[in-house]
This record gives sequence, C-alpha cells and structure tokens, in this order.
Amino acid sequence: MINEQRLVENFLDMVKISSPSLKEREVGDYLINVLRELGLEVIEDNAGKMNNGNCGNIIGILKSPGKKKVLFSAHMDTVSPCDKITPIVEGRVIKTDGTSVLGGDDKGGIASIIEMLRVIKENNIEHPEIIVVFSIAEEIGLLGAKSFEIEKYQPDCGFILDSSGKPGVAIVKAPYAAKGKITIIGKPAHAGISPENGINALTVAAHAITKIKLGRIDKETTSNIGTVKGGSAVNIVMPSIEMMYEARSLSGDTLKNLLAETMEIFESTVKEFGAEFKSDVEIGYDGFIISEDSPLIAEFKRACDKLGVEVKTLPSGGGSDTNVYNSKGVPCLNLAVGMSKVHTTEEFIVIDDMVDMAKILVEIVKGN
Repeated sequence: MINEQRLVENFLDMVKISSPSLKEREVGDYLINVLRELGLEVIEDNAGKMNNGNCGNIIGILKSPGKKKVLFSAHMDTVSPCDKITPIVEGRVIKTDGTSVLGGDDKGGIASIIEMLRVIKENNIEHPEIIVVFSIAEEIGLLGAKSFEIEKYQPDCGFILDSSGKPGVAIVKAPYAAKGKITIIGKPAHAGISPENGINALTVAAHAITKIKLGRIDKETTSNIGTVKGGSAVNIVMPSIEMMYEARSLSGDTLKNLLAETMEIFESTVKEFGAEFKSDVEIGYDGFIISEDSPLIAEFKRACDKLGVEVKTLPSGGGSDTNVYNSKGVPCLNLAVGMSKVHTTEEFIVIDDMVDMAKILVEIVKGN
C-alpha cells in the first residue's frame, strides 16, 4: 500500500525547503496545504508568536468520533547548515552533497507520517482519531512542544518520529536535562604593569573546573562545558568569562544533586579569589521512562511483529518532543525513522527505512 515513489518525492520536496529553528514558515505552509488536501482539519497555533518565530506548530486532525485519540508528531526545524540543501539519491540512499545537513532529522519522520495519512485515505482504513503535530524549534530547546497546548486535544497516547536507528527501535528512556550560562566576574588590571591588582576570571574558572564533575559521570549522567568566552585584550587581566554548561541524567534526583554540587563549587571558588559568580542554569525538560510492559510498547510490538520487523527498546542520552509530551501526561514513544549521522554534512537516510516506518505507522493505526 505504501507508494515509495510518492514518499521519496515528498521527502525530497521538503528537505529542499530551508527551515532553521524559528524560521519554519515555508515548510509550514507546504504542510498546511498537504494536510488540507488530505481532508484534515488544520490549525496553526501561536507557538511562533510565543517564541519570536515566523511559524507556529502545524496541527492536523483526522476525525473519528468516539474512537481513541492517537498523536503522531515530528519537528519541522533542522540544524545548520541548512540554507541550501541539495539532496542526492544514490541507489537506496538519500544523502547530502556535503555542503549542508540533509534534514532527515526530522523530515524523514514527517514524510512517513504523511504517507501513512495518504494510505489511510486511499484505502478507507478504519482509524482512531489522529492528531498530527509538526512542531517548531525542537532543535533549540523543544520550544514548539513546550508551547503546544496538548491538553486541548486530549490524545490517549502518542508516537514521536525523531530518533536515529532502524525502524523497530523505540526510545523508552530519555534524560532530564539542564543548561545555561555560568559567568565568573573578576577584576581587570594591566597585565604587564599591575596584574596583582586584578582578578583573572579565567584563573578562577580553571580552579573551579578542576573540582566539578565533567564528562561521563555514571551510566545515566553526563556533564559538559561546551563553549567559553572571555577577555578583550592580551594585556588586560581577564575581567570576566562566560561558559555554557549542560548536564543530563535519566534520574531527576541525580541531576538536581549534580547541579547543586556544581554550583556550590563555583560559589566557594569565587569567594576564595574575591570574584563574583552568576548562573542561569536550570532544568529545561524532564526525562521519561516507559515501562516495558506498557500498552504503548505492546501496541508498537504488535505492529512491528505483523511486518516482521525486529523490535528494540533502548535508552537515549538526547531529548526530544517526547520528553515534553510525557511530562504533560500523554504516554509517548520516540521511534527511529532511519536517519543517520544527523547534525552533520554526512547525514543520510535509507529509502527502505522510510518505507518501513510508514508501514509500521499504518499498522499502528489499524490496531487502534
């Protein structure tokens, strides 16, 4: 029932449309037209206005009164470089020309959802009420999902298509995550004439960094300083330094304890040197754990078994819209759609994987 040529053409059309975070307008309009042509009720919410973007989340509803409500979602934005994407079809693989990302993250997920809807309509397949959400600004903090008023639509469960790996992989654990800026404020002085009158912010930061936990903390927890910015001239004692920090853990309590310990170390170190310390680090989203015996996993396994697809339930160190929807009380799985080497100019997706993903979605619909 899956029309492979149509699926591939739709995917190619979408990835050619540039859609960096908060600039999803063009691909949003494309999807509005597609959903309307398929007869869905289409809504654009105010997530764009709430986050200073040019497009809101695109929501499509395929009614089925009295039936279970199932959410299917993927995000519209892509990471950079994505100003001009030239996809190349090479055999059964779609890749980039090496100058940009491909955008399979997450337009591979969108393409499979659209093909599922087309198959349902063409074959008059009995279905639950389907709520489709194509979200904005996932890549910069899950902003679209956070702004989406999911309680208005009351889905019973959801399937988010936003993971690397072969179809059949479901993410059942994802971390709590925190990030923000840590600033050390020292005191400037002439580095050659009176360095003793200054407080070098880099020196203070270095002493603190030797004490905090960074990298792999345990099997569930990571911590990282990703960017550092400071100083204005080589002959001035560095007056301040800014560091972007993040930490993740599958345990919410572990993350809170790690953050408390990290901030205490920075505070005590700046006091030792007579410097100052500011931080806006905070938890950005909650993690989730889906029980292996949950009805959601049982339904996914049933659909995969019907197609002879091997099922793997795995943890992830990354966050997705799935984190937000689970935290809002809607049980959701994050499903792999076949995208590989995402967030790089070597990104690619295998056509067979998109086809298999669309088939799985159709089977999920049939079972509900």
